[in-house]
Amino acid sequence: MKDIVSYLRPYRGKVVLAIAMVAVSTLCNLLLPTIMSSIVNTGVYGADFPYIVRCCAAMLLVALVGLGAVLLGAKTSSQVVADFCADLRRDIFQKVHTLTFEEFGAMGTAALITHSTHDIETVSWVASMLSGTVATIPVLFLGGVLLALRKDTVLSLLLLCFIPALFVVVVLIGRRIDPLWKKSDDYIDRQNDIMRERLWGIRVIRAFNKEPHEQERLADATRVMAENIIRANVHMGAVAPLALFIFNAAAVVIVWVGGARMEMLGAPSAGDIFAIVQYIALVMNGVLMASFAIVMFPHAKVAAGRIAQVTEARGSADQAPEEEAVFRGDIDLEHVTFRYDDADEPAVSDVTIHIRAGQKVSVIGGTGSGKSTLVQLLLAFRAPTQGTIRFDGREDWGARTIRRNISAVLQKTAIYSGTIRDNLLMGDPNAGEERLREAARIAQISTFIEGLDQGYDYELVQAGKNLSGGQKQRLNIARAVLKNAPIYLFDDSFSALDFLTEARLREELNTGMAGRTRIIITQRVTSAMDSDCIFVMDQGRLVGQGKHRELLESCPIYREIYASQTGGEQV
Repeated sequence: MKDIVSYLRPYRGKVVLAIAMVAVSTLCNLLLPTIMSSIVNTGVYGADFPYIVRCCAAMLLVALVGLGAVLLGAKTSSQVVADFCADLRRDIFQKVHTLTFEEFGAMGTAALITHSTHDIETVSWVASMLSGTVATIPVLFLGGVLLALRKDTVLSLLLLCFIPALFVVVVLIGRRIDPLWKKSDDYIDRQNDIMRERLWGIRVIRAFNKEPHEQERLADATRVMAENIIRANVHMGAVAPLALFIFNAAAVVIVWVGGARMEMLGAPSAGDIFAIVQYIALVMNGVLMASFAIVMFPHAKVAAGRIAQVTEARGSADQAPEEEAVFRGDIDLEHVTFRYDDADEPAVSDVTIHIRAGQKVSVIGGTGSGKSTLVQLLLAFRAPTQGTIRFDGREDWGARTIRRNISAVLQKTAIYSGTIRDNLLMGDPNAGEERLREAARIAQISTFIEGLDQGYDYELVQAGKNLSGGQKQRLNIARAVLKNAPIYLFDDSFSALDFLTEARLREELNTGMAGRTRIIITQRVTSAMDSDCIFVMDQGRLVGQGKHRELLESCPIYREIYASQTGGEQV
């Protein structure tokens, strides 16, 4: 909670101004009953009409000052809250980009969406409310009590007797609300998670006719969320009528006691009783505002705690600092083992690989053999559980330095809304037109681009939905080729290409990237067979390495993969 409050520090001046304006408007509200009491006691009883007019003018002036203070305070407070939310969202967005895969997986995408939307809205709403109550509550309470004491001590003490009762009610209600808000927020995450699953797998859901099942899952999450929100709001709703009952009870007692004392003692006056009743309303209003703040605090505390899960995450900031180094291209993996959290077996186990600068190597294996995990380790997305990974003989490089020296085409294509040119220039924003066209030519996509009316300025929709799978894959390859890096990594990047296009692409890559280290992760023997060295993976272990013909003789796993794809014919 302290970390969240620290976001208000840059706006201290505006916060003080907003609080000051609220205090001024509250003082104006306190002055009005005092002036009204003078009207009754002096103007009405004395039949002094000019005095009444002067007092009414004074009330109008006080009301106008209060109105101006309220407007200025509300504007300043709204601006502070808006800036506070913007800063918080910006930092969460930036922090998410630094999270490790383990942290990201532990939180989940659905929860991260809720943290940056619903939770921030909750905290901002409470912050907005507190900015008005910080000054209002003490000024109303202390000012109302002191002014009431000036009028009549006995009636003022009666007023103070009712306030503890309201606080007891509020504290009891607040304790019941805390777990309800926490559970409702958890099920908002659950809703987001289910909706993302439905949108992501909508074709599979429809193909297997599972719409009713998915609808039931979402309905269950919505029902639990709604039940907890309704119960929390019912408890909150009980505060206002209970406070109103206590206020009315206090007013009745004060009027009855005041009337009896006025009849017996001649004091207080009717104007004083009228003023004290007004003070009761103001004091109770301040206490009621404090009550709502107390009741909403658990919700804000839950939301702030969920936001802190993101802002306080370690992320990748603790890695080695970035260096302006250019690798030669040597890569050494020494007895590397990696196990995912809660996994029974390692995904990669005791892998030792040596790649020399300028070599073209391939890593081949079936599904679940550990190839994708190896890619994540090479790109420093994950750190080995055991063993070391060295680039150019060093293992203490920072993650950014490693990724700046590797141009990668990942298994999942990534196309962003914008033009083809915008997508390609992500590889190198400073690339000229000639390099852009050369990268497209190597990736076998230039003919398609130049055949479009807009050419490289053709507008792509989100995720490249106006492209085929092969076109998206070739655009990703062109983007990687455009980046001038000593190491190129292709993670199953030719799977959507026909064999003729793949053969042309491999020939162009061999020519255009001669002397660069190239790592090809593949399931196709044809993509690996011309490599300087082929590493064969099976169930997370390295079971063979060598050239194509060597592996045909020495590695049963490679021979089996080769036979399944070629029918056993020698190539």
